[in-house]
Amino acid sequence: MQRKVSYLFILSALLVAASCKNSVDGTSQLYEPFKSNPVTITWNGKADQGVESFEADVEVHTLNNRTDVHAQLRDKYRLAVKTIAGRTFIRLDFPADELHGIAARSMLSNNSEMIIFDPKTEVIEQRIALDNPNDPSFDFLKGETTVSRVNLKMIRAEASRLAFDVDENEETGLLTLNLPPNLLGSNADDRLISSRVSFDTHTDTLHEAETVHIREDGTKITTNTIVLYEDKDGEPVKVGSVTEITYDNPNKITGISEDVPIYNSEDDIPKLSQAEHAALQEQGTVVPNEQLIFGDPGDLSYKETVVEVYQDIGINTAQDTLFKLLLQ
Repeated sequence: MQRKVSYLFILSALLVAASCKNSVDGTSQLYEPFKSNPVTITWNGKADQGVESFEADVEVHTLNNRTDVHAQLRDKYRLAVKTIAGRTFIRLDFPADELHGIAARSMLSNNSEMIIFDPKTEVIEQRIALDNPNDPSFDFLKGETTVSRVNLKMIRAEASRLAFDVDENEETGLLTLNLPPNLLGSNADDRLISSRVSFDTHTDTLHEAETVHIREDGTKITTNTIVLYEDKDGEPVKVGSVTEITYDNPNKITGISEDVPIYNSEDDIPKLSQAEHAALQEQGTVVPNEQLIFGDPGDLSYKETVVEVYQDIGINTAQDTLFKLLLQ
């Protein structure tokens, strides 16, 4: 079994992450993991002195609107991010999964290379060079780890110098940057057609971001993320995120029998009493369907939601030794 990991490294985090005056008080079931897991925040030093490092236990929950009824816990890991000598280092520690026979592994990146290693022996098992497909013009966004306040003065000045399309709305307090797609990483199979990011000038935090991609088969992929914050001594601290990825696929599956029932939600599925279920089971006419698809089975479009919940957060607590394998 292979772990799937999504990396929000620096610029990528800005392009797919959004934050605002968001709290964990949403009514959607997607906010339940936040409510059931109260966060603990430890800030080493004074909160107004800035963020040098960030640590958190992360839970990743996913929900597919075509196949899932409830969000599913998909992964757990420990995240550590630290800026050392002007470079940003990111470490992910995955615990062992005894059920599937997967040993504990760690990943460490400095944005130019990534290593995978055994956290007990620190033996490096794999070393991967990381290519940055983005134009150097975007280097001014590096270092913004989006876990608290960002340097809006610098971002505003650099965006103006580079003649980016910038809109500052005094009424809403939003500073919006429309990032030129031609300067961002793209390829023929997955072409970026638009990206924008907005900052809340009242709180100096990310407010909203959106990216839109078009695949070769015509599928349009829209990614939007809301980053949730809690207050710590007057400073906003990231406690997680809710990302929605919408796949609009114009292609259809044909030849599906009209006799196939279509259920748009769990509520549409006919309910059986325990007695009815037992009788049908005895007759051998009950067949479990673990691959039920809500909506038109010929429709290939869907929306996937990824919820990241942070726990046991530590700010300015990470030691340099966590990153020593890439500091040597």
